[in-house]
Amino acid sequence: MSTSSEQPSRPAARFVLLRDPVLRALLLFTAALTVWYAVPGTGASTKLALFWPIQVLLDVIFAVLSARMSALPGMSAAHRRFWRLIAFAGVFFTVGDTVQGVATFATPVDGMVKGGAVQSGLVTLGSVIALLAMVLHPTNTAGRERLRFTLDAATVVAATAIFVWYLSPSVDVREGGGALLLALASAGVSLAGSFGLVKLMLGRNMPFTPIAGWSAGLASVLVGLSTGLTAALVEVVRPEVAMLARLIPCALLAAVPRINEANLRADPDVLARRTMRPFSLLPYFGVLAAYVLLIVSLSHGHLDVRVWGVVIGVLLVTGIVVTRQLIAFTDNARLLGEVDRSLRALAEQEERFRGLVQHSSDITLIAGPDHVVTYASPAVERSFGIPPESVIGLRMDELSVADGRDEWQARLADVLTRPGASVTTRLQVPHIDGVPRWVSVTATNLIHVSGVGGVVYNAHDVTEVVAFEERLRHEATHDALTGLANRALFAERIAAAGGAASILIIDLDGFKAVNDTFGHHAGDTLLRAVADRLRRCVRPADTVARLGGDEFAVLLPNTSLGYAEDLTRLVHERFAEPVHLDGALVPIRASIGAAQGSLANADGLLRDADAAMYAVKHGARDLL
Repeated sequence: MSTSSEQPSRPAARFVLLRDPVLRALLLFTAALTVWYAVPGTGASTKLALFWPIQVLLDVIFAVLSARMSALPGMSAAHRRFWRLIAFAGVFFTVGDTVQGVATFATPVDGMVKGGAVQSGLVTLGSVIALLAMVLHPTNTAGRERLRFTLDAATVVAATAIFVWYLSPSVDVREGGGALLLALASAGVSLAGSFGLVKLMLGRNMPFTPIAGWSAGLASVLVGLSTGLTAALVEVVRPEVAMLARLIPCALLAAVPRINEANLRADPDVLARRTMRPFSLLPYFGVLAAYVLLIVSLSHGHLDVRVWGVVIGVLLVTGIVVTRQLIAFTDNARLLGEVDRSLRALAEQEERFRGLVQHSSDITLIAGPDHVVTYASPAVERSFGIPPESVIGLRMDELSVADGRDEWQARLADVLTRPGASVTTRLQVPHIDGVPRWVSVTATNLIHVSGVGGVVYNAHDVTEVVAFEERLRHEATHDALTGLANRALFAERIAAAGGAASILIIDLDGFKAVNDTFGHHAGDTLLRAVADRLRRCVRPADTVARLGGDEFAVLLPNTSLGYAEDLTRLVHERFAEPVHLDGALVPIRASIGAAQGSLANADGLLRDADAAMYAVKHGARDLL
């Protein structure tokens, strides 16, 4: 059996009722009435004369505060409609009590407390409107839940009806329609109050706060009981006590809209925080109370209409509860079947997942917010030669080489601040054979996901991919024959160097004759020899490039022209050693031009070096 519960209100809302001026005034007014009406022998006639005017005043307060509640900003349409109907019911209460006050003004004692036919009819109509407001208000339940809610509510209302039937005074139809309407009004008010309390306890879309709901339910039940027991109180005690018994619950009912408004203004989210409990004991308490009443009524030893009414009511309540339990058994059987099917499906999914993980080539790691590994898949051993158990307990930074680790940790720190976020990068990780491997790693922040509680790392070996990419990159920027930088990479190095530099332009002399005499394969051997000797002449920071054919260039960052000329002499010395080509010793002859200047004008510097090279070449021809 379902019911609703709510989280504790904010501290500011707990004592708001004690600080509300309207509620304080109602409390003081009720206390004064209680003292005045409870003291016997003091102005009895005045008390009788003021009973109906006070009743009308409380009705007006109830109607006005309910209307004010319906206009509270931020209310939903359903809540606003509920309070409008309650205010409309308050209008009928006001009109009925006003009619009775006017009708009994001329008879200050007889009939002063008991309402007449018109008053009883109007109050009953107001009770019906209040009950209609509760019935029409949506409970936000559907399907089987709505059926269970209806049966639970019917159990409590039926149990309440049994008590109303048994405790209400006997009605003699010879007394006229007024007495009958009074009894109906008493029963209607009590049942309406009990229904409101049931909706408070069992519903999930209440239009009033818990304190206001309990107050309304208590006041409605007390109003109904005091109305039904008016005659007995007048005869057994005093008319003033009967009036006080009528006025106190009416004062509490008048305060309900203001209690609700004060709670909502102090804590606007109090209704939104309501949650559903899995069951409620309220219907069972109703059944228990009905059976206790049956035992008490049967103990008198005689069966009258009242006792037979209790018996019939208990049978009705028992039938409702049995129906409710049969439905619960059916639902439980269905849920157990669904649970079994879900468990089987979960087991199959777990087995499928385990198979995928066990045989996947991709590595899966889970690390907590402290970056300590809590899970490692079997692919760790296949990829890096170490068992997964040895990885658990290590920090993630221990599983990667130092290069690039700082940048990765910075990106990972950003991911940890955003649940569900992912980041992908490439890292080098150590291998048991001592040669690091490249892996592509995707880290996803699933710390907020129940059952994971960490960052999931999915990685796969991309060592061959990285090697292939590096090979493509090298081929795109280097000469395939000599392995030297090509023209494109030489231009990149010039742009990256900046500042001042020297450039050598080298053009081989007689290279065509070597090709014609020994063949192109011999020419290729000569070019590789030139490249190797140039590499051995320069510094690590220098760049040697083959510009094409038999033309080479050397970039010497941050050097003077004198350094370039010294390097030119060194190159000629290295070139003087002959190269073995098909059994013949062939010397390397070359024309070398040097230029020095700012790389901001790199094109001009290249032209100067090229011009110097041609000047050397032409000078050598003139000498010949």
